[in-house]
Amino acid sequence: MKKPTISFFCPAFYDEKNLPLLIPKAVEVLKKNAEKFEIIIIEDKSPDDTARVSDELAIKFKPYVKVVHHRKNHGYGGALISGFDHANKYSYVFYTDGDMQYDVGELELFLPYLARYDVIIGYRSKRALGLTRTIQTKLFNMIVTALFGLRVKDINCSMKIIKRSVLKNIKLTSNGGFIDAELLIKLRKLNYNIKEIEVSHFPRYFGKASGGKPKIILQTILEMIKFYFKKTKYRNIL
Repeated sequence: MKKPTISFFCPAFYDEKNLPLLIPKAVEVLKKNAEKFEIIIIEDKSPDDTARVSDELAIKFKPYVKVVHHRKNHGYGGALISGFDHANKYSYVFYTDGDMQYDVGELELFLPYLARYDVIIGYRSKRALGLTRTIQTKLFNMIVTALFGLRVKDINCSMKIIKRSVLKNIKLTSNGGFIDAELLIKLRKLNYNIKEIEVSHFPRYFGKASGGKPKIILQTILEMIKFYFKKTKYRNIL
């Protein structure tokens, strides 16, 4: 099978110690498995040295790596939207987070299915989360399933590869944690073929996780409510 061309991006926030581990591994994996590739770091106005480290990695791994700096923090959803906008060079868009909780090498598990599916998403059978985050995640999945009929094993798994031609047909609006659900709901609405693959999940050893903060949870809930009523009122949510 001919190797695909891949645009890979990762949102980066409090990842000054994670990116020096992730980016070399991503270069290695993509050199092996892609005909052509690019790597884009979406630096979301991180308060630590993520911006400086990102620029250093772009120089070290030129011409494969480039950095998009946000002048203000856009939030996780905003970072993904920025990534989708900038990852526009090759046939497939692959992303994972910059926090090293996923193994970018497991892209190789996805590749055999590219010819048959429009979208391939990971799911975590064992999640490296604390009890509170685990409960939050399960509740979120249950609510999204009830409200939108979305049935996937792991909505918020940040390990996905999507045909770029598919992304052209979808407009995303969520700036917070609802972004993955919005993406999958719209993919299902357009009847794209989705394949789920089990992936590994690791603790975050460096930096600060923000997904469990009350402010982020509230933003996600508000985005979900807004999306639900927009869907109900206008039907066409694309």
